[in-house]
Amino acid sequence: MKTFQHGFQFNNGVELKNRVLLAPLTNTQSHEDGTLGDDELRWLEAHAKGGFGGVITAASHVQETAKGYPGQLGSFSDIHIPGLRRIAEMAKQNAALAILQLIHGGRRSPSALTGVQPTSASAVESSYPGSETPRALTEPEIEQIIAAFAAAAGRAHAAGMTGIELHGANGYLFTQFHSTETNHRGDQWGGSNFNRTRLLRETVAAIRKVVPASFLVGVRVLAEHSAAERGFDIDESAELIGWLSELGTSYIHIAQPSFRARSWKYPESEETNLHRLAKVVRNGVAVVAAGGIRVGQDAEDALGAGADLVAVGKAAITTPDWPVKALDDGFSPSQFPLTEAELKAAGITRELIRYLRMINLVKEA
Repeated sequence: MKTFQHGFQFNNGVELKNRVLLAPLTNTQSHEDGTLGDDELRWLEAHAKGGFGGVITAASHVQETAKGYPGQLGSFSDIHIPGLRRIAEMAKQNAALAILQLIHGGRRSPSALTGVQPTSASAVESSYPGSETPRALTEPEIEQIIAAFAAAAGRAHAAGMTGIELHGANGYLFTQFHSTETNHRGDQWGGSNFNRTRLLRETVAAIRKVVPASFLVGVRVLAEHSAAERGFDIDESAELIGWLSELGTSYIHIAQPSFRARSWKYPESEETNLHRLAKVVRNGVAVVAAGGIRVGQDAEDALGAGADLVAVGKAAITTPDWPVKALDDGFSPSQFPLTEAELKAAGITRELIRYLRMINLVKEA
């Protein structure tokens, strides 16, 4: 029996039937008001039926002006609760956990979508094409954002979902506060690592006040800087993970291109970032590894390197039954980029194909 087939129990007693989660994958299949689209529900259902122990939704915006892309699932209003309840009920029917990923786009919330100038820690423009210069958030606005995350978590709980995950990676608001390149503030929200991570820590604390201990609260964190995301240090990430371990966090989801990655800061070291960061986790907080998990042996290697769980992303797009297929040592998932015809044959919708084309995962026939 492979390790990833084994069940797992979180520090609050919540149980997983195996150690494989569907990674939160942008799929742009919900409605413009943020209510759940049938295609997004079918996407999650295919993976729950396919054997994933838990499904993490695509990022859900906690304020109307925090939207990052068209067709994004929302959690900023009570109108979203019925859709979240559909996800929760579907997951329960398939013995899977349902986790809602929460996000604020910050400077990655374009005015073309929101109708207002984007906001961030500081007025530092992103290098992404078509970006706008954001406005620095005021302290009252920061407090409102924390309250919005807590309210969204409350809606997820009211809908019957198993938990939430805060998206603290991939260039969104939490990382905009954490990065030294995008946070130039001189108040309690900027400067030291403790201050730059205050927004994330206070958000976790606020959520814990409104949901019971039985509700999972996970956090996705960036391991260190990359070519695309600058201003991060692996030792500061380790310090942050230690702090989060003391705040009632259920799991830490480590975001990096490969779970086998080693630190830029320590080029002579053979230690992987996963192992380095897993060492600082305390209080029974679970570690989720992501990045480059394509076949069953990858999952086994990640679990052997310090992870408790694995999150499968790209490999799961065309293989919703990855946890079953990966039991076969000869299994190899589709290699991206794929043609539109190949994606359609795999049941991928037009909207998701459009998004995959935008991120260069679709090739011409």
